[in-house]
Amino acid sequence: MDDDPVFADLLAISASCVRRIYPTCTITILTDDDSRKNFARAPRRLSDIVSKIRSVGKFKGSPRLRSRFVKTQARNVIEGDFLYLDADTAPVCEFGALFECGAAFSAAIDRNRVDPYGGFPAWVVPDFECLGWRSPTELYLNTGILFWKDCKSAYALGRLWHENWLRYHTTVDNPADQPAFNHSVDALGIEPKIMDDVFNARVGVSPEFARGARIYHFLSGNERAEGTFIDPVLQRYRDTGSIDFSLIDAAVARGHPWIGEAPPAS
Repeated sequence: MDDDPVFADLLAISASCVRRIYPTCTITILTDDDSRKNFARAPRRLSDIVSKIRSVGKFKGSPRLRSRFVKTQARNVIEGDFLYLDADTAPVCEFGALFECGAAFSAAIDRNRVDPYGGFPAWVVPDFECLGWRSPTELYLNTGILFWKDCKSAYALGRLWHENWLRYHTTVDNPADQPAFNHSVDALGIEPKIMDDVFNARVGVSPEFARGARIYHFLSGNERAEGTFIDPVLQRYRDTGSIDFSLIDAAVARGHPWIGEAPPAS
């Protein structure tokens, strides 16, 4: 974050949702040096919600670029098995089934509005060709929610992801982290456990992913779902410092995150 504390607020909501479901869990915020300095500008202290705040170092660039510098190092700076969550996520029900993973990591198939059922995205092809990376990869996975195991192959993937992300963003001038992640998985030949979409419910891609959702992933830009509970929850938090969990509970009860009627599935 720079001046705008919205990411700190979204993170506080996401972490509070986790804490509500698992009161004794350890929650670690990973950040960069500049963002950590800017935490003081946020109206509330993140340290009141989480267990640890850790910077992975200094990196020059926009908040979006710095966030990927942080994210791609997660496996190699956190010990043990752990679940990684983007700040724009909201866990609403127990998600312990994610921890039953025998693979090096678990991730959901990446989806977008062009191809809601997944596949290697066309926009990535020129980048892979520029870098000499093989395409398409067998799988193309979403990195917004990742379960990492504490094993050698997971650490190898974590290291290679960060190295390939540095190469990717400097070569094609794009901070996206998923191309480097999926190339790294392909290069190492790691077979993941495919995460059920209920644990990475991207309702902005299609409303059908709201069914049975345990963790909502609201995304951003043109794939952001409009009119969901996250908007009034965020506004209430920014106004009062408290989280209106009744809005989240109501979403669980009605089976979708929209405050009004759910839009039709496309």
